[in-house]
Amino acid sequence: MRLTILHTNDIHGRIEGLARIATLVERIKEETPHRVIYVDAGDVEETTTRLSNLTKGVAMHRLLSAAGCEVAAVGNAVWLRYGPQVIPAQAEAASYPLLLANLEPVEGVQATALIDSVGFVGVTDPFRSFLDGDVDYGIRATDEVEAVRAGASELRAQGAELVVCLSHLGYRRIAHDIEDGTIDPELAEQVQGEVDVIVGAHSHDFLPEGERVGSVLIAQTGSFAEHLGRIDIDGSEMTASVIPVGDDIPPHPRVLEAVAAAEASLDSSLDEIVAELDEPIDAQWVAEMLRERMGAEIALATSAVMLDYPLPAGPLRRRELWEACHSTANPAVAELTGEQLARMIEKGSDPEFQQTTTGPLRGKPHGPLHVAGDASPIDPGRTYVVAATDFELENYGGLIEPEWRLNVRYDFPTIIREAIEEKLGAATRFP
Repeated sequence: MRLTILHTNDIHGRIEGLARIATLVERIKEETPHRVIYVDAGDVEETTTRLSNLTKGVAMHRLLSAAGCEVAAVGNAVWLRYGPQVIPAQAEAASYPLLLANLEPVEGVQATALIDSVGFVGVTDPFRSFLDGDVDYGIRATDEVEAVRAGASELRAQGAELVVCLSHLGYRRIAHDIEDGTIDPELAEQVQGEVDVIVGAHSHDFLPEGERVGSVLIAQTGSFAEHLGRIDIDGSEMTASVIPVGDDIPPHPRVLEAVAAAEASLDSSLDEIVAELDEPIDAQWVAEMLRERMGAEIALATSAVMLDYPLPAGPLRRRELWEACHSTANPAVAELTGEQLARMIEKGSDPEFQQTTTGPLRGKPHGPLHVAGDASPIDPGRTYVVAATDFELENYGGLIEPEWRLNVRYDFPTIIREAIEEKLGAATRFP
């Protein structure tokens, strides 16, 4: 078999980089006499990219399709932020199969795909600390190693000469992620003779020549569309390399056209007036909205997750709402003891903590913690029903202690911006 696999991972909304990658993919296909397959290992979406955010990642799959992708794995960014309910819309937008073998039930995905005589199986980080806890995401994780083995066996039975795992498990363990799940080198050790190649993602590792674990080649290209990975296969020989995606590479017109089409469909929605505001609304208003929406006594709202700045009185267009609120946090509710609630408020009110940041904030400081409802005085011995978002009620927000193991109920797939629109009396309509 002679084959070239081109691959990307963790593009995270870098549209221009993806357009340049599309040019490279086309060039390589034109100059290569044998089969070339372009694949992606997940997380093409990005919350801070306007087009991706406003379409819940759907538009990014249209762009990845325009770039020539033939199969992709489901990353973690979408189902953790919006819930698995958004994946069918992404699958419909994609011209390729979305692979996900170790979470179920999830609509719109499949465990494996056979392209010519090359088999692909896809797995993602199951975030067991969430799914095995008290949070109900509506899905369950299966064993990722067994999922890969089962997929590989099925693909071999279908005639696959080569089996590739598109893995969003990660090459190494990273903070708040991959805490107790399998990582790629461990997976490789356990699938010797069953899987030939692991195209990795999630941990943003840059492996310029790949890594061998026994007979399995592991490859990963870093992140943010800065490199295109390449794996050349000639019989039993496999070599991995990377191609820099420089400014000298022109963006592919097909991707730019797809961007223009997606933006045009957005613009008609963004120019709609969603409300006439009698008075400005700010993060404290959002906290009150959360308390009412979730039927809680108290609500907690981190400034950086709610609104970047207050929205003035007068007509409010959807575009203006997005510019002030591009958060993908989900409304949530949980029962907390008075002691836990008091500790969260105390920490969120600390000026030093307010100046710190964390991964989901992309460098922004937390800012003040807004409290809605009667939180004074707090009785340490009683239980409070508290509304917030996943940011306040999960470890990555920095406000809770992991050992609390809160029983959180999420308002999937609604995000804060949609909840604001609903409160203002307008149903959100995204393409």
